[in-house]
Amino acid sequence: MRLGLFVLLLGFAARGDNLVTAPGAPFPGFIDMPRSTAMGGAQAAIATSNDALLVNPAGLPQNKRYHFEIDGADDVHYPAQGITASLADSVSGPASTGFYFNRWGSGQPAGRGEGWNIGLAYAAQLGGIYTGGVTKYIRYHTPDGLVTKFAEDVGVLSKQGNFSWALVAQNLSFSNVPLFPLTATAGVAWGSDTSWHLAFDYKLDFSDTNNLKQTGALGGEILIDEGIVLRGGLRRDFTADINWVSAGVAVLTTGGGVQVSWRRRVTGNFDQILEAGITLFLE
Repeated sequence: MRLGLFVLLLGFAARGDNLVTAPGAPFPGFIDMPRSTAMGGAQAAIATSNDALLVNPAGLPQNKRYHFEIDGADDVHYPAQGITASLADSVSGPASTGFYFNRWGSGQPAGRGEGWNIGLAYAAQLGGIYTGGVTKYIRYHTPDGLVTKFAEDVGVLSKQGNFSWALVAQNLSFSNVPLFPLTATAGVAWGSDTSWHLAFDYKLDFSDTNNLKQTGALGGEILIDEGIVLRGGLRRDFTADINWVSAGVAVLTTGGGVQVSWRRRVTGNFDQILEAGITLFLE
């Protein structure tokens, strides 16, 4: 009985140390929409529709889409919970647009990252290059107090046959945004939306310019029978020496789709996160 109580107290103590600033902590920027999460985060060069809003806005015009999506994420062991509602429209006008709202809570009260952010995206094709941006407003309670900031994401994407590449800068601002560091991502991918994709992303985190954080992601997906998509991915934080594995499945119909994804840390205290999303094809 005493041993059980001791183990239980240790569990609560471990949860009490969960800081949103810790390496590998589940938080926006690390957790995207289900497709990206299932592929380990390797999404910059193949982002389309709603997932482009959080990964690379330049991907919005790649296909004609008018989609509404709502996604939820949960890490019961950390704990962390989030919800994202988004709308992507590359049909109504000459430029593609999108909007998202994200609400997130992560960590324990003393080290919590809790709040919301909204973003307005715009993108167009200029010659053979897709370009796009997201203007976002961030309002979060952080370990250092309340943060209210505007920031900008910008990206470019080029596709030639089955090969595509992308460059993305996120969280550009006139001053540092706590918990939302400036990052730069380079991505390459092979494949097509009608068959399969293999993608790789490399990301630099400039929160500490004396010690740049580096992350790599490798992901793949395959379309089966035009209605089921299987996904998997690997992610590695080279700086913190942390690895994750991920997997997911999507079921698509003419009117919408359902996605489920799972990501697990290979070693360490943060266990796993589950995501699910529903997409409605409005046109």
